[in-house]
Amino acid sequence: MGFAVIDLETTGFSPARGDRIVEVGVVLVDDTGLIEGEWTTLVNPQRDVGPTHVHGIRASDVTSAPLFGDLAPHLVSLLAGRSLVAHNQAFDLRFLRAELDRHGFDLPPAYAAVCTMLWARATFGAAKLGDVCAALDITHESAHAALGDARATAHVLSALISSVGHTRRWREHVTQAHFPLSSTQRDPLSTPGRDVTRPPGWRPSNSAKAPMAFVDTASLPLWERVSIPIDHSDAAASVYLDMLTRVLEDGLISTLEYSRLDAIAEVAHLDPERIASLHAAYLSAATAEALGDGVVSDAERRELAQIATILDLPTPELPQAAPPAPSPSIPATRQRDDARTAAAPTGSAFTLTPGARIVFTGTMSRSREEWTRAIAEAGFITGSVTKNCAVLVAEDPATQSGKAKTARNHGIPIVTEAEFTPVFEAFLARAC
Repeated sequence: MGFAVIDLETTGFSPARGDRIVEVGVVLVDDTGLIEGEWTTLVNPQRDVGPTHVHGIRASDVTSAPLFGDLAPHLVSLLAGRSLVAHNQAFDLRFLRAELDRHGFDLPPAYAAVCTMLWARATFGAAKLGDVCAALDITHESAHAALGDARATAHVLSALISSVGHTRRWREHVTQAHFPLSSTQRDPLSTPGRDVTRPPGWRPSNSAKAPMAFVDTASLPLWERVSIPIDHSDAAASVYLDMLTRVLEDGLISTLEYSRLDAIAEVAHLDPERIASLHAAYLSAATAEALGDGVVSDAERRELAQIATILDLPTPELPQAAPPAPSPSIPATRQRDDARTAAAPTGSAFTLTPGARIVFTGTMSRSREEWTRAIAEAGFITGSVTKNCAVLVAEDPATQSGKAKTARNHGIPIVTEAEFTPVFEAFLARAC
């Protein structure tokens, strides 16, 4: 049967409020997780293209692109006979259903795709696509380009097949996600003059420069670093938090932000009280992340104020003075402001508390999937190294990996698997 992994870039968050698809990416994957093929196209939404600074698509890029109605039969033919997969399928399927419905393709109301976001949170302790890729060492190129995100999701799917593909629950979800539509029209995209793919070598306008060899992930904007440890069975909260990140990532505050929050609340089907509690938890997590190493930068102060304003919460109180952050090229040696000691090449003391972030780098005696699944089951989270990371577990504490460099820059303990295991097992014993 196989899988069809889909990712959509859109003008906004709500098709019910007039938002449309501006790009589609599809990656075809066989039953074992191997990629068979891929396809992508820009789409003329017949309205403004939305946040160009996020997805990189300009109005001029879509003027000669097909309308969704032109490509709908071909897209359906790609998905037919496969199980549909998406990262945050509640978002993508909402748009796909609305667009297909306009052109006579009716998806059953109860139909749902396999959601790699929910499965990854339960299996690997991470939900955001960037965090999952960091946890599993998956290369995620061209983020916020439909095909780039679909490729990354396809690799997450492959990891899930290896980890939980044998389980009854997985097999049931895959069967239920079998795409129920079909089309006999194979190639509607032959209209002369329509460029249906991004040009070779195309890069989003917000990432036109070649990536740096090293990125200090603990110094990225807060919205890229914050994760909230919630019950993996709380699908509505996971959907809402993933989409909340998309609201925050544009770095703007406007009345549009508030309408976007309302739109994603509609998708997640959350009541006002639950939304308020998630907002409070998010701001608390963002504050803890900013304070993780005792150094709050001016940028983090601005970001916290922005987050608080958008979420209609008071700006958190922070220390008045903050020393300058260390240069990425100079390892930090200061102590963290809690009981944990600074990182050292030969290993460091560390403690584990419920909901802590634990990150791995290098080859372990257990596979990365096994370790991430074990810490997820214990209630921890993982992903990239952030300031509030409890510990980095490394094959060799002297490693010069990007994760290790970030950990040293921010005084995060680096330990070996042999040092981590007894502390982890002691935590599990206390939790029983």
